[in-house]
Amino acid sequence: MEHTHGEKLGLMGVREVKPITPQEVEEARKNDIPSFVIEAVNKLLKKKWDGKKAIITQEEIISEMKPSNVLGLENGARFRSAVFSNHWLDFEDLYRESGWKVEYDKPSYSESYKAYFKFTKK
Repeated sequence: MEHTHGEKLGLMGVREVKPITPQEVEEARKNDIPSFVIEAVNKLLKKKWDGKKAIITQEEIISEMKPSNVLGLENGARFRSAVFSNHWLDFEDLYRESGWKVEYDKPSYSESYKAYFKFTKK
């Protein structure tokens, strides 16, 4: 069935939904990162930059975040859970697009150091 605007419609006139592309997923994920995450990273970059690199731990970023009261989340276990379940720390591509080389490292099963992001100029 064809709609007047060339749009394909399925049974009962319901619009058929196209699968999302990998690029659309990546863009959506980047756009879903709250501004308070970027503000926290920016503040820590200024503080930690030594002229060549900035190494920022995951914990420093989470501690620095100031979530909006609109979210109804306080800094605690519930907030931490939201950070990871919503992929708010997946901001590397945003910074890469802004001229940074960003590396993420976390300990493997047998290692015991804090997960961190390393920022250097491209």
